[in-house]
Parts: sequence; C-alpha cells; structure tokens
Amino acid sequence: MTRNCDDCGSAYEARRPNHRFCSTACRVRHHQKGLSGPPVVAAKRPAAPSGLVAAVKRELDAADRSHTALGETAVALAESLVSSYSTGAAKAVLSKELRSVLAEALEGASVAADPVDELRRRRDLKRVAG
Repeated sequence: MTRNCDDCGSAYEARRPNHRFCSTACRVRHHQKGLSGPPVVAAKRPAAPSGLVAAVKRELDAADRSHTALGETAVALAESLVSSYSTGAAKAVLSKELRSVLAEALEGASVAADPVDELRRRRDLKRVAG
C-alpha cells in the first residue's frame, strides 16, 4: 500500500495500514516536534470573576491603590490563586505572597471608616466618659 509520510511527505510503501512514516528518522522527528496527534487544547475556565479577585479589587479601589504596581501585582496573584492550573502547594505559596503584597500595597492608605466601626467607637467613648 503506497502512502505519503506524515512528516516529510514522500511516498513510500507501507507494510501495514497504520504505518504513518517512511522511516524511523521521520517518526522520531515528527514526535520530537510534538505533532504526534491532534493538538491538545487546555480547557479554559469561564470568564466569571472570582470572589477573591473581586474582593482584592474592592480593597485596592477603596484605598485608591488599584493602579499602583503593588496593586496590579496583588490582582495578578489573586487571579493566579483561583486558576484551576495551580496545584495545592502553589496555592499555598500564592496565598502567602498575596497576603504580603496586599498588606504592602495598602500600607499607609487612608481607608474610609466603616459606619459600624464609627458607631462602636462612639459607644466606647460614651462608656469611658460616663
């Protein structure tokens, strides 16, 4: 049975119907190129935003630090952390790094006081004064 080689394209006499290459050299070269089968496409996660990424963005926006280098780094770390491609060990490292980068990004930022915290502060002042 005459076939064309899947690597070099030359015609050759195939000994079996499932032979794809004219020589061992063509077979090895083809496999080394990574063309041995149909291309593998990694499954992509849906583009739905993660709760962690949204929370990091909210914290940075509240402190007006979202467009700083550290702010962008924190968002990138959060996105990597929720990625399905990360292993458990990688997620532990990313989590620790996110915590430190976020703390550094928010350091010295004036964050608007939470109304509940403000009420608690007033209540505590009244208790001390009264």
